[in-house]
Amino acid sequence: MTNKRLGELGVSDAFAKSTSSSYAIIRPGGLDEPKQNIIQGPSALEITQGDVLAGFVSRADVAEVAVEMALSKASNVQNTAFELYYQNKVVPVDGKYKKYLGGEEVDRLHGSTYEELFKGIKSNFDYIVDA
Repeated sequence: MTNKRLGELGVSDAFAKSTSSSYAIIRPGGLDEPKQNIIQGPSALEITQGDVLAGFVSRADVAEVAVEMALSKASNVQNTAFELYYQNKVVPVDGKYKKYLGGEEVDRLHGSTYEELFKGIKSNFDYIVDA
């Protein structure tokens, strides 16, 4: 995980001073293959930020979200990172994060369209670090 984090910080630093480009890091859950390599669309997906929850998602849905993010003009989807998985497959990343399944401390984003799904994403959001 250290190299993953260093890579994300490198991307963030590379775009920190840019006014013409931005980045979005998608942290997909486990890839649910090959049995569900279909696009289920935004109504089946959940987005969180903080790297405390995870789940499973198909490669097809990850690809579709990446394209939708690239085409989005919304400012909140620029310079950000988030986790992506199916709503019905959510699990805590680690046992100590089980408390976040309730959704009080972590925004669990849903929507019937990609615009609705992306609406609550926060720019420049970092990891949640428990004391």
